[in-house]
Amino acid sequence: MTTRIRTLSIIAAIGAAAIAASMAPTASAAPADVTATSSVSGSVITLTVKNTAAKRIGCEIFGVPADAKPSADQVTFGYQTPEELSALIVPGSTKTLEMRLSEGTPPRPTGPTTIPDGSYDVYWGCGTISLPPGDPAAEEYWGTNPPLGNKPATATAPLRVNVPGDTGTEPSTPAPAPTTPGGPKTICIANFCLPLP
Repeated sequence: MTTRIRTLSIIAAIGAAAIAASMAPTASAAPADVTATSSVSGSVITLTVKNTAAKRIGCEIFGVPADAKPSADQVTFGYQTPEELSALIVPGSTKTLEMRLSEGTPPRPTGPTTIPDGSYDVYWGCGTISLPPGDPAAEEYWGTNPPLGNKPATATAPLRVNVPGDTGTEPSTPAPAPTTPGGPKTICIANFCLPLP
């Protein structure tokens, strides 16, 4: 009799867990919750990220020559949110992020802010940051793919910028969406991934 009660209790617990899991909310990033616009002043590129999502976010951004396949060997500049609480973009705020030349292997945005003349496609990705870390299934992401990797993109194309900026501000314009045949190998930094050449 005791064994039967235990078995029924286990079955009931499993059934309750399955029902709770099926009813649990899934993270679904609304594209308008986090947006990015670019601007150019001389040889300095900035991205202004607006966060209307309910959580703090961190971002990964990189620029490659216009129409180049986005790969680690093509990365010219970028930005990565530092591991500091003050660097996160809090809900309801806007933050301007200055791009830096990429250095090293894998490329990291640690160089100067003077970007060489040229036309570039800027790829960006931002994700929710929970402190202390929360359930990864509830994380939300916004941006282009890459750097979002296997996360659904909310922006269909990178932003196109031209350096130097003649008028002090270059409005952001979408670049053509990249086509990536097959499944390229990637290098991942934090929550974001870049395809390798």
